Amino acid sequence: MASAPAPYFFVSYSREDTNLQQRIIAELRSRGIGLWVDIENLIPGSPAWEREIERSIRGAEGIIVLLSPDSNDSEWVRREISFAEQNEKRIFPVLIKGDEDDSIPLRLSDHQRVDLRSNFNNGLDQLANALKHHLGVTAVIKRKKEEPKKSISITPANLRKFGLPGLIALIGLACIGGLVLAGRFIYSVLNNRPTPTPSILTTPTNTPFATAPAITETTVVIDQPLGEPTGRIVYTCQIQGDEVCIIKADGSGMQRLTNTPLANFNASLSPDGSSVIYVMKEGDNSEIYELNLGNGQIHQLTSLKKYVSTPEISPDNKYILFTYRAGQNTSQIWVMNRDGSHPQKWYSVSGRDIHDGTWSPDGTKVLFAMGRNNSNKLYIMDFQGGSPQEVSAAIDTRGHSDWSIGNLITLDMGGEFLHEVYVTNLDGSNLHQVSKGNNAQGESFSPDGKWITFTAYTNVATKDQSSCEIYIMRVDGTDVRRLTTNGYCDYQPRWGP
Repeated sequence: MASAPAPYFFVSYSREDTNLQQRIIAELRSRGIGLWVDIENLIPGSPAWEREIERSIRGAEGIIVLLSPDSNDSEWVRREISFAEQNEKRIFPVLIKGDEDDSIPLRLSDHQRVDLRSNFNNGLDQLANALKHHLGVTAVIKRKKEEPKKSISITPANLRKFGLPGLIALIGLACIGGLVLAGRFIYSVLNNRPTPTPSILTTPTNTPFATAPAITETTVVIDQPLGEPTGRIVYTCQIQGDEVCIIKADGSGMQRLTNTPLANFNASLSPDGSSVIYVMKEGDNSEIYELNLGNGQIHQLTSLKKYVSTPEISPDNKYILFTYRAGQNTSQIWVMNRDGSHPQKWYSVSGRDIHDGTWSPDGTKVLFAMGRNNSNKLYIMDFQGGSPQEVSAAIDTRGHSDWSIGNLITLDMGGEFLHEVYVTNLDGSNLHQVSKGNNAQGESFSPDGKWITFTAYTNVATKDQSSCEIYIMRVDGTDVRRLTTNGYCDYQPRWGP
């Protein structure tokens, strides 16, 4: 048996799809992807066939499943999927033929997949990028696991041996405010006493996903000046119906960006701050548009003739997530390329609304709401697919949330005109309220993660729908500042550079 390249992906397919499978194999290898294919490495019908397949799946970085009506009927394909799941291998479904109902097994219905039926080359590029990204993530995890832990033993003999450099270092420590600590350190070492350990604040890395183990790094946090907010906030301003406006984080430079007879809303800034994407509604349908802030040009990104909302660009500026709803059906989260091409379903669940997706700061995961009407839970799922993980059973929200670079989530909860802004860790711990009344909602983190912008109402007592304004506050709820003062409603703020 020929040895498989490392790292590699196992390819599961039906023999009826061999011709198309061979084309896919050749294209992926030309893109630098290592693959293991049974027909190349085994003699069909040999006694070692099943044992070698099991061994190859165990050694693979993941399994690529070529989906078709024939593969859906294949007992071997189903067994390979089951064995991959048992061994916690990432599964990459690829739709190559037939309808979704005939080609996709139930166990893979919730997985994000690549569709090669309509755009073969573009789909293969997406698949190759996803596979390479997965290899990069697993390589980091393996390297972290293999790194030996280093220990340093300090004894009186060592201290005398390296006395001069040590004293210089300790003098430097004293110069930055550590004189007392340094003195205690020297005294304890010279007298063979335990060295007092300073308190170190550890930043936890909460990874509630089945796709990758947690990597926790310890960092020393040094207090820094809180500083002033920077960047800009885009929002919906009801000057003459719903329009898109922008304002600096200090409340200056307010501008109206759109001026049409149609409703414009759900705006967000691109990662580089050069443009704004938003939704324009006409009748029962809506489309996503982009406005270049440099030259004012507007470009339509979608032409789906359905109702779409809450678009958000990925941190690497390659994709756009958005909510999609066809008629009275439940909402789904879709994804498309940055230029609006190749829109496709990212995740849906029968009988439940999936909506308001927002990216993790590194773009590898998505935070979204799932439920019905105004009662939703928040979930996190790997962008490349997998199983969604609930953030906290205590959350009951309408939907829109945000994820900071400090790995915090902000959301709002509450009854009619009683909403408040909350902050929680990624694993749902330390869920706490940070706003203080005024029906606060529609929250978004600043790019540095130190501030939150939100909508609040100046007239809650009479439930005045036109009294909503844009505010900001520090992430702990202090230093609340009002940015807008208008006789119309300003809402749906989204903070960007």
